[in-house]
Amino acid sequence: MAFSGGSDSLALLHLLCGIRQSWPLELTAAHFDHGLGAGSADRAACAAEVCRSAGVPCEMGATRGLAGGQAGYRTARYTFLTAVRCRFGADRIALAHQRDDHIETVLLNLLRGTGFRGLAGIPARRGAFVRPLLGFGREELRGYLREAGQEWLDDPSNRDFRYRRSRVRYGLIPALSGCGDEGLPSLAADLARHALEAEGGLDLRARRLLSAADFRETADGAQIARPPVLKYDRAARARLLRKVARDMGFRVTRRGTAAGVTFMDSGASGHGVDIAAGLRIEREFDRLHVRRRRNRDPDTEVEIEETEPGREPARIGGKQYEVRWGALEGTERWATALPAATIRFPLRVRGPRPGDRIRTRAGSRKVAKLLNERRVPASDRSSVPIVVTADRRVLWVVGHSALAVEPPDPEGAWFAIGLTER
Repeated sequence: MAFSGGSDSLALLHLLCGIRQSWPLELTAAHFDHGLGAGSADRAACAAEVCRSAGVPCEMGATRGLAGGQAGYRTARYTFLTAVRCRFGADRIALAHQRDDHIETVLLNLLRGTGFRGLAGIPARRGAFVRPLLGFGREELRGYLREAGQEWLDDPSNRDFRYRRSRVRYGLIPALSGCGDEGLPSLAADLARHALEAEGGLDLRARRLLSAADFRETADGAQIARPPVLKYDRAARARLLRKVARDMGFRVTRRGTAAGVTFMDSGASGHGVDIAAGLRIEREFDRLHVRRRRNRDPDTEVEIEETEPGREPARIGGKQYEVRWGALEGTERWATALPAATIRFPLRVRGPRPGDRIRTRAGSRKVAKLLNERRVPASDRSSVPIVVTADRRVLWVVGHSALAVEPPDPEGAWFAIGLTER
């Protein structure tokens, strides 16, 4: 569980310790010191002592001078909590968010502009993170602690009006507490509940639309068939795009969503647009791909100086190959033989480049056009090995076409070359 030492997390610790006798529960606390203020290290030490007194081990983490404001601190904190969970093999990470946090989140999302998902507030569960206290208010939990004789720590940064949540908690909510017969907290909670119901219905519809569009998960993301998607209205396309991105761990902004939806309609095959940092939608013939963008290691080409047998590894377009020449083993995935008298060494095994051409029996062809006609997806074309001579003449597009030649001497020597993907 995440433990700050404040009233909410102390109540969660106390409650979880109370059920350990009747429920098989192995509990570990995790405290993250954000380094805010001169007393943060002292508060961290006090939090660790509270856990020790309760008989609960406490893992400590800290950061200093982190950039990115509240979002940066949240990312660092959740990264730490996830690391602790993995280290201990825990099933869940319990967080101490309660009903007032939930209402504040609804209002914060409303102020910055949001849809149903944002209006639904804080989810009770998201992945390994669970929030068992959302049904209780802050004062209810503090009353429980007073009755139990428990004292909590106060974090001065919670009242720092530089942070929007503090302004909402101590300024906006008290100022609007008299609005309506039921009061702002009750109205905001009702809004969140209705938004959650609406979001659930729309999410179910998005899953059905994805299924009808032949949705498939892939190694680098997901793909769907484009023709069915073109029949959906713009709002439906936006929702399914955001759902795919969210399931991959990305948040797409309005601008990114608009760019992605427009590309679904008019994007050309072999092209794509970025829809979020590290996320891109591309079209390959009649399929749309949503892909993570990864930094790829540079290619390592193979240079063959002579006909003597040999083998070397190659990395082309992010894929690993083993290249053999001169004498093959018969286990190669792709192999060909060329008249040795027509070859100008050194040969080079590399990826395609602009301007590469190969002479086939149908005439001279651009390698890029050949791969397009063979319906090789644009994202895969850079990983198709080709074999070229010293004068850049393409001898072989591996797996697709070899140079159309006739040996000057039918009894002449042939040069064999083969590749296997590793």
